[in-house]
Amino acid sequence: MPELERSLTRLGQELDWPPTPDLAPRVMAGLDERRPARRRAFPIARRSLTLAFVALLLLAGAAFAALPGVRDAVLDFFGLEGATVERRTTLPPAPPAGPLELGTATTLDDAAGELGFTPLVPADPGAPDAVYVRRGLPGGELSLAYHARSGLPRARGTRLGLLVTEFRGDINPTYVGKVAGQATTVERLRVDGEPAIWLAGAPHYFFYRSPGGRFVETRLRIAQNVLLLERGGLLIRLEGASGRERALGIARSLR
Repeated sequence: MPELERSLTRLGQELDWPPTPDLAPRVMAGLDERRPARRRAFPIARRSLTLAFVALLLLAGAAFAALPGVRDAVLDFFGLEGATVERRTTLPPAPPAGPLELGTATTLDDAAGELGFTPLVPADPGAPDAVYVRRGLPGGELSLAYHARSGLPRARGTRLGLLVTEFRGDINPTYVGKVAGQATTVERLRVDGEPAIWLAGAPHYFFYRSPGGRFVETRLRIAQNVLLLERGGLLIRLEGASGRERALGIARSLR
């Protein structure tokens, strides 16, 4: 399903429509009973509701296009459950370097009791060096941090060998965003039969959106090579300096 269709479907599911009154008896009473049934007017309430819904969709599209992050010549738009990737002709100014905001340090056992999902850990490279949980979004967010080592070179943006992030993409449909320039490779893949996106070749911007809002960039930083993939209802993000095949091998080892 195209991303626009998926977005419009979500919008239709989220709209809180008031109950439609039963206007049929009053409408039908005013009609000429001798007029053939096939020529009766389309019910006014239903037609008004349809027109209102179409207008809302048009307004939503106009608001989306009016945002600075979207109207800035978006060349391509890619989407997964929980993440979007926008390729633009120009990028915003580089943000200043700062510490990672991963949440509260914890253990895998404690994290499993706090999160609204079962954490997945890659068998390669194995147990993480640090575990963090971020609260404030439905289901929570898990981060697994791995120090640089053989096979996991140090990434400039995170200063780690690997950063694995997991959250419920099915209930946080656009929580993570990517903004990539024309020099960044953006490739659609499938990992174990499920959709994935690989970004590499040039630094790109990574940001979160506020859990309760839409298209609000709250934290922006530069990322290196990233593999985004769906696994059931989870959105999993692998970030590091490793190449495509290494990232795919790590993703396939998630257990």
